[in-house]
Amino acid sequence: MNLLFFIIQALGNSLPKGVSELIAHGVARFCYYFVYRKAIENHLSNLKVAFGTEMEDKELKKITKKAINNFSVALYEHAAMGRLNERNYSHFIKGEQMENLFSASRKGNGVIALSAHLGNYEWGSALVSFAGLPVSVMSLEYRSEYIKNIYETQRRKVGIKVFYVRKSFSGPIRFLKEGGVLAIASDRNFAEVSIKVNLFGRMTEIPKGAFYLASRLNVPIVPAFSLKERDGKYHVYFEKGYNIKENEMQAGANKYASILAKYIKKYPEQWYIFDKIWKEKS
Repeated sequence: MNLLFFIIQALGNSLPKGVSELIAHGVARFCYYFVYRKAIENHLSNLKVAFGTEMEDKELKKITKKAINNFSVALYEHAAMGRLNERNYSHFIKGEQMENLFSASRKGNGVIALSAHLGNYEWGSALVSFAGLPVSVMSLEYRSEYIKNIYETQRRKVGIKVFYVRKSFSGPIRFLKEGGVLAIASDRNFAEVSIKVNLFGRMTEIPKGAFYLASRLNVPIVPAFSLKERDGKYHVYFEKGYNIKENEMQAGANKYASILAKYIKKYPEQWYIFDKIWKEKS
């Protein structure tokens, strides 16, 4: 979705928030009808598995259309993330059950915050930074140096470091041992090594790395999701942390999947997975 990214990114750097969001919705509608048909079909296919017979196709199509609109705004928000600071962030982001994160952090081994492409996990990571905890995200390395530099610049402005997937684990391991919060969006398999979980009654693969690190380093996992609520703010929900041993990676992954499913069902219009997760019935 590079075209959508470039347009929305330009808006984030040049126009007021309200105007940018209005134009972002217009761009999203254009893309919905004329550009990203395959991505839209994939999103709808994923929703059909998630909701089964609970909703008719007409309702699911409305959710997918809202998801495209919300995703365009999330892209704008990322481009404008550098405008957040310690004085104003509370107007846009609110922590929920943050004691779960602080409690896990106090154990001293670092924390793996397992998130998803749901809402805006970038702003959720910014909240962790403003709360005084060192935070880094695991990210795919973009093919375009231009896009890569934009993301890195915006993240640095709010105190977020970045480690890239398929690079050495030494950086993330050292960061965790120093007490950092490592944020990973684990609802899509982007890694070379995966683990299978049951999500909405169907088997799918998610990255195994987070569960491997958690089990080997005795690092607590804290599922965390940043969702926009009716007040216009992102509410970052921190679930209770849990630890896993080396022989419990599957159980740890299953627990994350069950929590993830709960949030997807509640906020399907903020679930930004435009690849088909379930390629065939299993």
